[in-house]
Amino acid sequence: MGKKHKAKYGIKNRPQQQIQPIYHKKKGVSTKMKVFIGLVFMTIVGIVLAGSFLGKPDQASPPGRPGESYPKNVSPVFYTTPIITSSGTKVELPSSFANANKLVFVDLKLGEPTNTLTYQGRTIPLAYYKNGNYLPLVVISTPTNKVVAGIRVCEPCGSFSFHIVQGTNLKCDVCGAEWDLENFAGVSGGCQTYPPPKLPSSVASNLTIDLSTLGVQVIS
Repeated sequence: MGKKHKAKYGIKNRPQQQIQPIYHKKKGVSTKMKVFIGLVFMTIVGIVLAGSFLGKPDQASPPGRPGESYPKNVSPVFYTTPIITSSGTKVELPSSFANANKLVFVDLKLGEPTNTLTYQGRTIPLAYYKNGNYLPLVVISTPTNKVVAGIRVCEPCGSFSFHIVQGTNLKCDVCGAEWDLENFAGVSGGCQTYPPPKLPSSVASNLTIDLSTLGVQVIS
């Protein structure tokens, strides 16, 4: 199109404008917000980790037994070959057997059957256990490494059977009464004041239980 035509139609020469493209910048996360998010995340992780540790049962090893935890529930194991000494007034069994099994029952044959046995002001109804022909004993290896022995009886309910619960208590299988393993103090149940009567004992490679205060004689 010539100059005349441009003038005719009112078209003038105009300088061309440079159009700059518009870029929309993405809004980033501010430094303060990043710090806040990081703190929240660390707090959540800390709560989760703390909960996992608190939720785990206590498995601390008892003194003297590195790496070994005391079991929560223990059924009794019979020891059937005790050694009778001192004319039938003492009995021995391996300490290692008690330590390994935690709860050990021993039945000692009496030289003379008896219906009742009086000890520590308590009357023990032996007639209810094998017709009075045996003296039932219990040996316990406790969580603190003590080994204790006693007559295996809860006389009010006529029970001669027990097991360990919660890793802390001795429980009667008949009435459900419970006693602390360490000192036989009553914990719960109607027969709390009648734990197995303790017997004098000494511990070396063998556990020796003194029966002389019972006024009975046991035989092999």
